[in-house]
Amino acid sequence: MDARDLIESLKADLTCSICQSYFTDPVTINCGHSFCTDCLLKYREGTDGTFNCPECRGIVKDSDLVPNRNLQNLSITGKMLRPHLLQSMVGLTICEQHGEKEKYYCEEDEVLLCDTCFLELDHKHHTVLPLEMAADKCKDKLQDTLNLIQRKEEEFKIALQRITNREELCKEDLHPLKQSVSSEYEKMHGFLWDEEQMHLDRLDQEYKDNMIKLEHNKHKISGKIQDLETMVLEVEDILDKGPLEMLQDMKVILKKNEEVLLQEPEVASPSWATSPITGLREMLMNFHRDITLDPESANPHLILSEDLKSVQYGDARQDLPDNRERFDYALIVLGTQTFTSGKHYWEVKVGDKTEWEVGISKESIRRKGKLSSLSQDVWILVSFKSGNDWFLGNSRDGLHLSQPIDKVGVFLDYDKGHIAFYDVIDKSLISSLSHTAFEGPLRPYFSPCRPNEESSPGSLIICHKSDM
Repeated sequence: MDARDLIESLKADLTCSICQSYFTDPVTINCGHSFCTDCLLKYREGTDGTFNCPECRGIVKDSDLVPNRNLQNLSITGKMLRPHLLQSMVGLTICEQHGEKEKYYCEEDEVLLCDTCFLELDHKHHTVLPLEMAADKCKDKLQDTLNLIQRKEEEFKIALQRITNREELCKEDLHPLKQSVSSEYEKMHGFLWDEEQMHLDRLDQEYKDNMIKLEHNKHKISGKIQDLETMVLEVEDILDKGPLEMLQDMKVILKKNEEVLLQEPEVASPSWATSPITGLREMLMNFHRDITLDPESANPHLILSEDLKSVQYGDARQDLPDNRERFDYALIVLGTQTFTSGKHYWEVKVGDKTEWEVGISKESIRRKGKLSSLSQDVWILVSFKSGNDWFLGNSRDGLHLSQPIDKVGVFLDYDKGHIAFYDVIDKSLISSLSHTAFEGPLRPYFSPCRPNEESSPGSLIICHKSDM
């Protein structure tokens, strides 16, 4: 071991392992390890009279602490002696090339120089200082660096304390924040409960009004039936008379009942007002899916847009391959996406079209030949116009009179077996199908239907989320 190593070893023996500095008022414990008194007292804070040695983890009692004056004196001497020992080592350095003492230091090359090295051209334009001056300069730089490190360390300690403080604040904030959120949802729940009750009360009132209207209509029709039954009896009575009386009474009976015979029965239909549901569409949009049309499934009469977002009927049958997936008779195209779980929502703009079908289909739906909208393989919303009346309804519950709608929302909850159709503009429910045990993949279903003299042409357009 050389002299420098011995000096460093001596320093290590005189250094407290807790503070990493020379011992100050050291104490020695029963295991033989020594520490600064203050360092050990801070280390043992919170203990009940016994603690573990910081070095060997042995059990230490307060009574085992013995002040070590000799170690204190040796530590003071070592601290004072070390710079002189290191300084004296400078004079021991000999230039290997010239055999002279190295008295100088070249800052550019970072090497020690003797007198001969100093005079060589290699260091002519370098900054060369006497060794002690270079050491002082180096010491100043190291001291500046040490100061910067200590300041930076202090910054990080302050930052660590700020994080600790924020942890406490975060813990304190959690409960009131959760209470605030719960309070807001409680208000929303109360508002929605009130709105639901108003909606149900409105339906009850509409039911009563519809029943009164239908009862009045039934009474009116029953009266007409009685009138017709009376006419039947009168005519039958005339038919039993002789030719002369029959001819005389015929003109009277026909004129009397002419007005009744010209009347047509009027069958009243129940009407239901739509009611918007607050927050419905915003909730559904959380499950929005970007649906596109599958060209491989499209009937040859159906024309798809380039972005596969719209479909319309074309009179001319396109020359397309009759692949297994394609509908060859039914005017249907399926969506590309398949669903086997989860919640899904999309919207379809129907515009001024009066006849169309939109909804959900099984992946296994029959593609060849005729297909009824009442098929068990589909759950769809159907629309068509008859005379001046416009009908709308789902494929399972039948149709009812309705007003035209511009945009349809389709919602699927595969896991709960639920499908619903919405009027997007009115934010109201059109119809829903529940408690269906789905099996296998499901796909979006679209049919623009074949236009006729009572229906209007046009496209079914799947809405982009950015356009909603």
